[in-house]
Amino acid sequence: MKWSLAVILVLGWGINKSQAQQRWTLQQCLAHAQKNNLLLQQAQLTKDKSHLQLTTARNYFLPQINVRARTVGNWGFIIDPSTNVLADRFNFGNQAALNVNLDLFNGFANTNLIRQRNKEVEAARYSYETSLNNISLDVTFQFLQVMLASEQLRNSQQRLAYLQNQQRQVAAQVEKGLLSKRDLLNLKSQMAAEELLAVNAENGIDRSTFELMQTMGMTSGAPIQIDTLAIPDLRFSTEISQEELLSAAAANLPDLKVARARAEAARYAWRIARSNFMPSLSAIGQVATRTSNYKPEGFSEQLQNNLNQQIGLYLNIPIFNKFANRNVMDMAKLDVISSQVSFQQIDVDLKRKVVSAYLNYRAAARKYQALLIQYEALVEEHRYAERMLQLGNTNAVEYGFIRSRMVSTQSDLLQAKYDYFFKIKILDFYQGKPLTFGVDN
Repeated sequence: MKWSLAVILVLGWGINKSQAQQRWTLQQCLAHAQKNNLLLQQAQLTKDKSHLQLTTARNYFLPQINVRARTVGNWGFIIDPSTNVLADRFNFGNQAALNVNLDLFNGFANTNLIRQRNKEVEAARYSYETSLNNISLDVTFQFLQVMLASEQLRNSQQRLAYLQNQQRQVAAQVEKGLLSKRDLLNLKSQMAAEELLAVNAENGIDRSTFELMQTMGMTSGAPIQIDTLAIPDLRFSTEISQEELLSAAAANLPDLKVARARAEAARYAWRIARSNFMPSLSAIGQVATRTSNYKPEGFSEQLQNNLNQQIGLYLNIPIFNKFANRNVMDMAKLDVISSQVSFQQIDVDLKRKVVSAYLNYRAAARKYQALLIQYEALVEEHRYAERMLQLGNTNAVEYGFIRSRMVSTQSDLLQAKYDYFFKIKILDFYQGKPLTFGVDN
């Protein structure tokens, strides 16, 4: 038992360790979100419901078959329906019937209903794709936020290690009298500020990881670890124009397709309402029989003798029903107009979204380029100040000022890099390209 318990503990520890060491790529996060995100699950249920409604509409072309059976005991005065005999004694009778009803014509309401349901299925599918696109962009953004915070933490740790080395050098120079104790205290203050940046970066990792897990549909469990390899080098590019991007987005994004399908479904709903003004024709049939204790024949014999069949046509012509049909058709017509206006509004919103993404991309590219040039210049200035500090030609206060500018610019540059990269991914996504980058290669 001891050996068995030890094996179980070792295996359990190994499983937990392997789960803790698993590193999630972006594609794995996207796949998990597609299966477990609650909004996507709701959109999937809407898709399933639309398919069931389509199946129901197709079944309207099938005949309607009913079986009726009735057993009645009566005390008192009665006219027996089987013998037409007037009596006041106990009567016991049975009735059974098989009815068939088949719609032959109802103003093409069934046909238009199928067309309407087909468009609703199409709209539900495109609506699911829209939700999937939004969730995918959210997952990508949060994934990049974890990467950004992780890179900020690495940079802060590297700078902190560098400052610790600088502290030893300045302490040695203070002992030699080349620098004052004030310089050493200033350097310690810079180290404390750097430690605070590292704490903020760690909090950023935890917060971004939590938000990523929530979007992925992970409501509980230990924080995941993501694959935080470096993103590729960024270069400003104008490979696509604004007009080309608008055309590509309209073709690839499902937003307009959802609105178009809903508008067409509303048009078919108006046709269904209009069919209420047309006559309807149905074929009917019935097979029935009955029994009674007033008859001397046996039960089986009565079933055969009383058997009757009928077949016929049922025609219904609407003439006046308090303008109910008119009101239904007018409401359906307003729905058609509303869906057309909605389509136009979504078209405007989509163009605004795409143009905004394009302009944000250009602005992010310029900001990244400007910060990159500024950071490279500050790195050279920091190297010069570092050399001067080592030679005793400057103090730690002046060195700390230059270093603070470099650290601040490095942080701004890092944020600008990830912001620019995410905006590139948005443009690629609008063009139909998959959400993937260096961390998955």
